[in-house]
Amino acid sequence: MKSIDKTLYLETIANFIQDAVYVINQHGDELFFNNKIERFEPSQRNHMLEELRNVFLTGKPLFDKYNKYRTVDHREVHMLSTIVPIERDGEIVAVCSINKNITEMTNLLNKVYKLQEQLQTYCHNGNPLQNGTSYNFECLIGKGPQITAVIDKAKKAALGAAPILLTGETGTGKEIFAQSIHNYGPAAAHPFVALNCAAIPETLLESMIFGTTKGAFTGAENSPGLIEQAGKGTLFLDEINSMSLVLQAKMLRILEEKKFRRLGSSIEEPVSCRIISSTNVDCHTLLAENKLREDFYYRVAVVNLTIPPLRARQEDILQLAQYFISRFNKVYGKHITKLSNELENIFLHHKWPGNVRELCHVLENAISFAENEAILTSSCLPDYFHKQYVLTKPPALLDNLKLKSLPQALDEVERKLIMDALTTNNGNITKAALSLGIHRQNLQVRIKKLNITKNVHFAAE
Repeated sequence: MKSIDKTLYLETIANFIQDAVYVINQHGDELFFNNKIERFEPSQRNHMLEELRNVFLTGKPLFDKYNKYRTVDHREVHMLSTIVPIERDGEIVAVCSINKNITEMTNLLNKVYKLQEQLQTYCHNGNPLQNGTSYNFECLIGKGPQITAVIDKAKKAALGAAPILLTGETGTGKEIFAQSIHNYGPAAAHPFVALNCAAIPETLLESMIFGTTKGAFTGAENSPGLIEQAGKGTLFLDEINSMSLVLQAKMLRILEEKKFRRLGSSIEEPVSCRIISSTNVDCHTLLAENKLREDFYYRVAVVNLTIPPLRARQEDILQLAQYFISRFNKVYGKHITKLSNELENIFLHHKWPGNVRELCHVLENAISFAENEAILTSSCLPDYFHKQYVLTKPPALLDNLKLKSLPQALDEVERKLIMDALTTNNGNITKAALSLGIHRQNLQVRIKKLNITKNVHFAAE
């Protein structure tokens, strides 16, 4: 295999990242810069070069140094620069500057704040959403022991104020549980504010949670964070395992002292909301991998509820399927009443890695393509699901044994084996008995008992 210069890799990667990268050697010669640097006016690059030379002289790195630059199209850009020396054998041989564009980040943050304000206004003007929720415990489908036990615990936890951690695989309904807990408790009349920690850049996450004061950073305004917006209600932090260890430490202080400060403010304010969080990864795994602070875990998970996956709730699968059939009948104008027996068997044996969300997706897909008939069949299944089922489908005989008593199941297995042996041996009882490993007389007794004589033509012996 032909060797490729590492520089090619680095240049390609650097040109696709959002930060401006600039590297010089001890003589001030440019060793490397990406296409983001090319957007700056020459005079601005000279200023950047001087800063890099100063780090060469001092040997001390600079972190998050604020700079204001102009681009070749005369736009003003605000940057946070990190400048670090690169050493080899104890000698500084180069200096690298990494510059983050906070103008774009600020614009995005302001848009998020405006949307949040619109949502709050929308909810407080008598909209049916009212407190920002759509679900309560009546929306949780299932009568099996596992889901019933979790619902009972959740109802008890809802009446208190302790922080709750919901653990469960993706698609199990963690946010439905969070909203249900909020609506069942004493804070139901107050806002429910949700944030997916994995969907927000780390640089914005802290600002969104705590809020900002004017001048906290370039472009920052006085904006309430989600803690304030939740008021006396609930702040739901989804996928909390995506939160950095540094931010976990700041959240720990909120949980312990019930106080917070906006970014850039010296004034502490009380925390009135309850915090419910969730993770789709086992907490002990996160602790072992140092992705979750132990002290933070003990505070955020005073109550820990584990939501079972759908594969552990087999008795609820058909009930959930019927609920989604009714729901999507209205959406697509169909009149489907039930699943075919074959489709029921497929659903009961599928592992459902996507849990309830996957079941919902499969049925919506199937119903949207189904003919307007009463029974939904496997022919309407999405291709990927059908292929996956074929790989995991149990033998047809085992499908037929489902829901039978043990004596009935044993009789059916025995009948199948005897029928196969007789067919293979052209109805010859002696040869069939030999292939089954039993005496001829014993086989005749079993044939009579299972009423096989009416269905099989026996060869003359």
